[in-house]
Amino acid sequence: MSHKSFNPPKGWGSDLLSQFQSTAMENEFATFVHAPEWQGMLCEVATILDSCSSYAMERLPKANDPALLLFVCAQSQYLASVRSTAAGHCIAAYPTGRSAVESALYGWHLANNPTASQNWHNKPEPDQKKALRDWNEEFKFSSLARSLGKRINRDLEEWAKYLHQTAIDLGAHPNQNALYANMEYEDREDGACLLKITHLHIWNDFSMSTTKFTIETGMFVIRLFALSFHEANQQLDLNNSIDRLVKSLKYLQSLKTLETE
Repeated sequence: MSHKSFNPPKGWGSDLLSQFQSTAMENEFATFVHAPEWQGMLCEVATILDSCSSYAMERLPKANDPALLLFVCAQSQYLASVRSTAAGHCIAAYPTGRSAVESALYGWHLANNPTASQNWHNKPEPDQKKALRDWNEEFKFSSLARSLGKRINRDLEEWAKYLHQTAIDLGAHPNQNALYANMEYEDREDGACLLKITHLHIWNDFSMSTTKFTIETGMFVIRLFALSFHEANQQLDLNNSIDRLVKSLKYLQSLKTLETE
């Protein structure tokens, strides 16, 4: 199928699932047309991540470095979040966003610690309780984020924790916020109350904040890739790309502020 034209196959849209998929794609088209600034940022992050992924894949056969592959996985998870976000399938964007952040943090840890890769590949068996506790302590998210703060700076640690917790609060883990975010009540004329659930949101404050979250997860992956592979940072000019993305995101947020004043 060419990306330049799309002719649905016979029967498409005649069942529940393809109807949902059709509506999701229509929402993606609407985001592309009616929210071009946000779509542009999603695309810019995707383009930079693609260059990082290409760099990683070129070196992976010789380097045999799992850190490279973790960043490639983070790119895939970012793309999954983008599709959900642009389609208005907002709650679904948070689990993949969390995965992108975790993959990048693991990749950074493995790339910057000589023994981490071997340790990660040799997870102790359940009966090796002391060794398993030590392994879990090294590779749990809070330990990795704390290490990021100590070795780089506290701002990065706080950013990692913020993105991770936001993802958990809004869909990456069962909780009240995620459970009720798609639900609303509708009062009926007969006095009864109808409970409704929305899987695909229109473009509103929630979908906009989800888009911002998705963009930030991609930016976080780029930042940690730059910190993990210094040659790639220089070759791909990632520091300047990150600075440009930060400015662009602040600009988009300022537009939203102006709209609400």
